[in-house]
Amino acid sequence: MGPPGPGPGSEQAQPLRPGPGSEQAGPRRPAPELSPLLRRWALLAGAVTLVIVVLVVALRGHPPSLYWQGEPLEGAGSVLSQAQAEMRGLVAADEGADLSQSRCYFSLPNATGHDIAPYLRCGPVYFPWSQPSAAWLTYRLSAQASGPGVKLALAAAPAAPATQALAKGEVLRRPDGSSPPKAPTGLKIPVVPRLPSGWAGLLGPVPPGLRPAPAEDLVGDWGAAYRLVGFGKTGWLGRQYDPGALRSAVAPPGSAYSTTPSSTRPLARLLLPPPGQVFVLAELAVSPGEAAGAVPRDGQAAAAAAGAPPATDQPVLQVRAGGVVAAVPQPAGTGVVTVAAAVPAGATPYLVISDRGLSQALSLADGQLGPGPSVLARAATDQPLNVTGRLGTTTVRLEDASLVWFAGSDGGTVPPSYDQAYLQVLATVSPLSQSFLPAGDFSLEEPGGQVAHGVALPDADRQAIAVGFLVPASFSDGTVVVSAGGQSFGVRVHFP
Repeated sequence: MGPPGPGPGSEQAQPLRPGPGSEQAGPRRPAPELSPLLRRWALLAGAVTLVIVVLVVALRGHPPSLYWQGEPLEGAGSVLSQAQAEMRGLVAADEGADLSQSRCYFSLPNATGHDIAPYLRCGPVYFPWSQPSAAWLTYRLSAQASGPGVKLALAAAPAAPATQALAKGEVLRRPDGSSPPKAPTGLKIPVVPRLPSGWAGLLGPVPPGLRPAPAEDLVGDWGAAYRLVGFGKTGWLGRQYDPGALRSAVAPPGSAYSTTPSSTRPLARLLLPPPGQVFVLAELAVSPGEAAGAVPRDGQAAAAAAGAPPATDQPVLQVRAGGVVAAVPQPAGTGVVTVAAAVPAGATPYLVISDRGLSQALSLADGQLGPGPSVLARAATDQPLNVTGRLGTTTVRLEDASLVWFAGSDGGTVPPSYDQAYLQVLATVSPLSQSFLPAGDFSLEEPGGQVAHGVALPDADRQAIAVGFLVPASFSDGTVVVSAGGQSFGVRVHFP
């Protein structure tokens, strides 16, 4: 019999296996060593981590430095203080509103930037013309090298009179790391008096910032000539420009300011146009017009001496835009005046001057002249003659020749088209008992051989003869001839 096999429930011997924590007999393998390249990378990673930790700790206690194109700033605090003083003065002068924490800040393009923009933002502040979303004044900065960095200089006035909104992503910061409040809580836009629609006035001082007009922008007239010097628009006017405008202004509900000195409220220093409108401005140089010529002048003197009312110049000045017509007061005398009128924002404004059936327009959007008589834009169109000739027993003296649009002592005779003019000649005769020479005895000989005969022009001075010749507005040379009883004499007239 063989050996008995294992029965149910019996156990067979198994070789032993090492359990957890047990050790097998035999030699141990050494741990692999790092290569020199991996060792250097590990050291570099550790150094970078250490630098980041040091920077984080340092920046928690010190704000990031600000630079101008990579150069450190010298005296940054003083330029901020200067700008804040300017901002406070402007708020006080122009009826603005600010907060006790309103300050000036350097501008950065984003939260991680260090190079400042070439301007400061000061605020939050509101002026009567501000928008709720725009609460910052902008002051331009310039810089020049100074020692190890740059020294900043501040512009004398804001870059624009209106407050502005911050750009998208713009960050404001001071050297100490402080930033402005998130919202101007408690700050309200001041309410000041407004002028009515259709208001117009003549300003005293000329507001700054007007655009220069083309030199040829001359609106000629019988009584006066108006040359456009500058033009522009503004959203507000200071009381000093037109003190009388307060009498027309209305203080809306909520305004803390008055339009009358007798009120208990302070007298308004600023005026706004009606809602949705702006003030348009036109600086005009006013000079004598064609009525200053010899014929109208003599006629006026004779009429005054005879007790008759002299012919007067009464032009109508208007600013028209978007259906609004503002009547402008007539300037008194000559000199420089500035017209202001309230017109709809976005409309194209025109200065329109009408007199003796002629209307001339000037665009106050681009300074361009509308159609008008060519001769009125010419200079030096009056020539004293003082030439005497004898025709039989009558002595005729030719006193003056002028190239005009408004002919006659009343300025009421005008050419049929803008490209024409009247050559107006003034003559006297002696002895006075002699009959006046008819206008047909006067002729104009032009260099090309053309001959024009004179027509009688109205003249209040009945001791003189006013004769007119219809000529092109470009007329420059000819000979005036007087003929009677087979005798004649002439004189050359010439205009540049």
